[in-house]
Amino acid sequence: MRWMIYILTGMLVFISPLRIMGGEVDHWETILGPGSNCRYLVPGSNVDSDWILPEFNDLGWNNGQGGVGYGDGDDLTTIDQAISVYCRYHFEISDTGVIAALILDVDFDDGFVAYLNGTEVGRYNMGAAGSSTSWASTADGLHEAGLYRGMEPLRVSLDENIVGLLTTGDNVLAIEVHNESIGSSDLSSNVFLHAGIKSADQIFSDTPPWFYPPFESDSTYLPLMVIDTEGQEIPNEPRITARMGLIHNGPVNYNSMGDTFNAYDGQISIEKRGESTLWLYPKKSYSIETQTDSGTNNNVSLLGLPEENDFVLYGPYGDKSLIRNVLTYNLFGKFGHYAPRTRFIELVINGDYKGLYVLTEKIKRDKNRVAIAKITPDDTSAVDISGGYILRVDKLSGMNSTQYWESSVQPPLAGYGRVTYQYFDPKSDELTNDQKNYIKDHMQEFEEALVYGNYSHPETGYRPYLDIPSFIDLMILNEFSKDVDGFRLSHYFYKQKETKGGKLVSGPPWDYNLTYGNSDYTLDVHETFNWTYTLHNTVYWWAWIMQDPWFRYQLYCRWDELHNSVLSHESVASLIDSSLMEIEEAIPRNFQRWPIFGEYVWPNSFVGQNHMEEEGFLRLWINNRLNWMDSKWGGLCFPASARSDATLERPGIIKFYPNPSDLSSTFVSVNLPFAAQLSIRVFDLRGSVVFQGSMEYSGTEFAYSLPDLSYLPDGVYTIEVSDGREFSEMSKLIKQ
Repeated sequence: MRWMIYILTGMLVFISPLRIMGGEVDHWETILGPGSNCRYLVPGSNVDSDWILPEFNDLGWNNGQGGVGYGDGDDLTTIDQAISVYCRYHFEISDTGVIAALILDVDFDDGFVAYLNGTEVGRYNMGAAGSSTSWASTADGLHEAGLYRGMEPLRVSLDENIVGLLTTGDNVLAIEVHNESIGSSDLSSNVFLHAGIKSADQIFSDTPPWFYPPFESDSTYLPLMVIDTEGQEIPNEPRITARMGLIHNGPVNYNSMGDTFNAYDGQISIEKRGESTLWLYPKKSYSIETQTDSGTNNNVSLLGLPEENDFVLYGPYGDKSLIRNVLTYNLFGKFGHYAPRTRFIELVINGDYKGLYVLTEKIKRDKNRVAIAKITPDDTSAVDISGGYILRVDKLSGMNSTQYWESSVQPPLAGYGRVTYQYFDPKSDELTNDQKNYIKDHMQEFEEALVYGNYSHPETGYRPYLDIPSFIDLMILNEFSKDVDGFRLSHYFYKQKETKGGKLVSGPPWDYNLTYGNSDYTLDVHETFNWTYTLHNTVYWWAWIMQDPWFRYQLYCRWDELHNSVLSHESVASLIDSSLMEIEEAIPRNFQRWPIFGEYVWPNSFVGQNHMEEEGFLRLWINNRLNWMDSKWGGLCFPASARSDATLERPGIIKFYPNPSDLSSTFVSVNLPFAAQLSIRVFDLRGSVVFQGSMEYSGTEFAYSLPDLSYLPDGVYTIEVSDGREFSEMSKLIKQ
């Protein structure tokens, strides 16, 4: 077994292998924590260099309870604004032989140096290890305390030699905490010293709720990724450089920290990523880029993935099944489309075991990812400028107005807003003005064909613009998973070059952790019934195109095909089985690191007491969802004619006649396969309801007469017939 000791610039951290004397530790206790008595000094001049020693006379210092500081309300002892504070914590040990390991957790603003019985054992943001400091020294950078924000403190796993510094009787942990500037609005110095106890006896105090024990396994079947940031904190942005090692000894061999980095050993850049996961979850996700030592792109194959340099380390947290993203991407790939490929790994950053992660391909233009033509500023001809472009519909957080544009086309359905498009790849600053204008004009043309005139016409409507199979398959995927963000956030599509077809292609899929019932913040998205494409906060395309019988029956036929193959109960269960078998050994370690079973994690609709219950919920939800979808779409396939642009012939479900008319005498013909209480609403082009009524439908075809609406101004209106739950159909009424 190999031990590693890293002395890092700006930070002293002792890093052991994955197993930190786990065989000797029976349980963990806390020696020092909030409320521990301390002697503290807010200095105005240099402090005696002996202040870190146990025998130093600190009777002239102030008495307090840790932590000591000001601002943010996270310190038990409040001091005035200061550049630094020095604290000494005395603690008694009657038998050092019962302590197998030590962990130091520090929650602080903005830098610290810690000493145990006179020996430096950790520092952050305070220069090189072992370097001298003065009372007026400022921290090298900002660091915000985490506990009061629901995050974890910084951890220093102390080498076994540090345990040898403990003595029977009085011991002292001394810590100096420094601000980044004298004008800082806060300073925190919360210190936690934990001990791994060899026996079952209770000696000190229970560990706090957020405490997690060190990784207690010598090895893992999953590939092991080790990242060393060399003392830097990983920011949201910009990226920092770090070193990464990847250990993979083959599919049936163990991987341990003592092994050689054989799957990657080199430089990366890294930053945090995500929205809810970034701010709400303590388990972070990251973007990484493999680099040469000079900082250029280093295209490599990681764990058998095609060579590239951009990857995502996704850390499943709120998804306690751990597999929702992987399952969904695998399904879309089996549908016959590109989806990000994934590999399960276990991750260690700066000696801290982070749990189970999913190494994921980042969405980008590449021959092995989104395989569209590369467009450069030199592409100016009508053909070259036509593609390819990856666009996205998503939140606009942190974006400026040059990175997106809002469509000028008003959706034809009430309750829907105009679509806002984002340049994704190439980014807006990588495109010329002509290229930006081209893709904006193309999307305008598509939406106008979709909304105005005879939108369902095979030549002049929406069909020539869309890769229909991808739009059908992504709709099926989003509805099967019942993605609360489907059709509205993390929604990607791309424009092919005209020589490659010139179509708009839907996908790749991205970010499916809030799926398969794992969301509680809408009325019924966590339920296995109802659709999501009709929600008014989505992109309107699918809700509108589903009014076209040709598209609808293409969808029905594709559903029958998939439900008899990839989306059969047996096939989906097999995909779940294969993922869970792969990570079976890592699941307990992940939830030892993140003990969240039995706890609500936003936005869980189900809270299982263990992984078996989380798995059971996922499987039952999927089975019920498949059954419900098949009851609505199954068996409705009517084969199309040989011509791909032909309109499918089938008796209409809802008909409106006469149309156009003066609306003095208009009839709605209903031919549904079930009885229902139906509502009827008529909207003007501004989305205002100009008529609302209801009718009781018995299940046999009949015609319902609308009241005299001839008083309405001439123009185009939208009429909606719906049962409010499972069925909705819309069409246009023309008043002339």
